[in-house]
Amino acid sequence: MGKKTVEARGYPFVKVLCLDEVTLHKGHGNYVLVISAPELGIILDVLEDRSKERLEAWFDQRGKAWCEYVQVGCSDMWDTYQQTFKAKLPNAYRVVDRFHVMKNLNDALSKARRSIQNQADEATKSVLKGCRWLLVKNRENLKDEENQKLDAMLSASEELKTCYELKESFRDLLNQPLDVEAAEKALLEWIAKVEASGFKALTAFVNTLKNWWQQVLNYFKGRHSNGFAEGVNLKIKMINRRGYGYRNFKQFRLHVLVAFDPISR
Repeated sequence: MGKKTVEARGYPFVKVLCLDEVTLHKGHGNYVLVISAPELGIILDVLEDRSKERLEAWFDQRGKAWCEYVQVGCSDMWDTYQQTFKAKLPNAYRVVDRFHVMKNLNDALSKARRSIQNQADEATKSVLKGCRWLLVKNRENLKDEENQKLDAMLSASEELKTCYELKESFRDLLNQPLDVEAAEKALLEWIAKVEASGFKALTAFVNTLKNWWQQVLNYFKGRHSNGFAEGVNLKIKMINRRGYGYRNFKQFRLHVLVAFDPISR
């Protein structure tokens, strides 16, 4: 029944398209590409890899009218996704997913902590060691004891404290109901604060932000993100574990499509 309903569904026209990859076998680097439609709450397809050739062929199979209907293409900063959106979706604006932007910023903050820790005295090292997750977790989700540990970390290093506060202010910026013009002004002001701090830890992130400037700003047009796709990925990993790591990709793909088909659920 599930297979028939998925086949009957086909590929409905969608306005918002999200791309995200899932690693099925940890440490092997083999990705499958998940193509989802958050407005419908479904997975449109799962591709065996994330190559440009396979993704372009998938869009070609959908046809000109289908591709022209899409208004938003959302993904991470993988060049293949963004280039293919540009080439195949003539009426869509491209969005870099906010969760991946924040991950990039959190990675920069974690790298700063490691660098500061390596150069610190023994007392400071003991405070900073093994507490990366406190820096990247949303502060409002921390327990009282965790907040105390975080405060101790930030008190141990002025540079780390400044970088952390900048990270938090950037997250607040993404949560504000800004239009594109106001968002651009706020982002420029944030970059100015980073540069005025004199600390180089976030320089690479600022460069990344500038390289993807329009796609980041486009988030504020409709606040589209890969939030749905991220939830999808967790469920797909559970499906893969239950199947003990599918050897047959076609069977795996069918199980995933059925699991997310509204009629089959």
